Amino acid sequence: MKDKLYQKSGVVIMHLARMFMTKKKGDRIETVSEYEHELGYARGTIQNALSVLKNEGAVTLESRGHVGTYVREIDYKLVWMFTGIDFIMGAMPLPYSKLYEGFATGLYKSVATHSADLNMAYVRGASVRIQMLLKGAYDFVVISRLAAKQAIAEGLEVEIALYFGEKSYLSEHVILFADGTKKQIEDGMTIGLDPKSIDQSYITKALCEGKQVKLLEMPYNQIVHSIQSHKIDAGVWNLDEIKEKELQISYQSIANHTAFVETSEAVILTAKNNKGITNILKEMIQTDIVLDVQRKVVAYDIDPSY
Repeated sequence: MKDKLYQKSGVVIMHLARMFMTKKKGDRIETVSEYEHELGYARGTIQNALSVLKNEGAVTLESRGHVGTYVREIDYKLVWMFTGIDFIMGAMPLPYSKLYEGFATGLYKSVATHSADLNMAYVRGASVRIQMLLKGAYDFVVISRLAAKQAIAEGLEVEIALYFGEKSYLSEHVILFADGTKKQIEDGMTIGLDPKSIDQSYITKALCEGKQVKLLEMPYNQIVHSIQSHKIDAGVWNLDEIKEKELQISYQSIANHTAFVETSEAVILTAKNNKGITNILKEMIQTDIVLDVQRKVVAYDIDPSY
């Protein structure tokens, strides 16, 4: 099929395919004249390009007379093959836990049967990943549902494409203490806070509300060492890493805080102005496959591969 992209009407086919990626069944499409004006190509060239997409089974169109032409059926996988885009770029947290390793492995396995290549970057800090998404560096990012909802509430032009359910991102956050006798945050304590981590920052501030404490900003990966060296008194951390690395450090569960449950769910976030990638991700990434692979990696039934 890609040979057609190098023929005379190939460029127009790519443009139309990218436009169709933003459509869904039942949507009205532009007229040939509108495409002619928008793309700047001759009417016959646009008609030929539309014929290629229809003949290949990528789209089925239905003419409704004077009210226009509508999408009756659309195969996003076939449409994607005509877009000329060779790979999808995503970003997620550094895979320092089995859950993250399993999630990354699941993403790759889920798209393995499709023509598009998946490339993942591993970037610390949900806020950084979101910023890079909005700049167009990534097609999608993996963050927690809480972080996604906060970004949307702040008015950022993003949307949640896929949900993966509770404990797909991490099992839970806990509060670490330098003093093993402590059970909760107390006045006078110094608490580690990573402003680039939406979840860690949100939970930390919630736990410190009404307390006379000092919030000391630092990268997330320095919190454990800072507690062990008594530079800070406490900090919020991912329980998965503590257990997997068998860290000798005192911690208390905060799972009874219902507001924190959303930090355990992984979601895929996309830019609102990139509807095409949202559609193809929903086709290519099957949540049940991702979660099944994740469970197998966590259980050591299969090796991670990402």
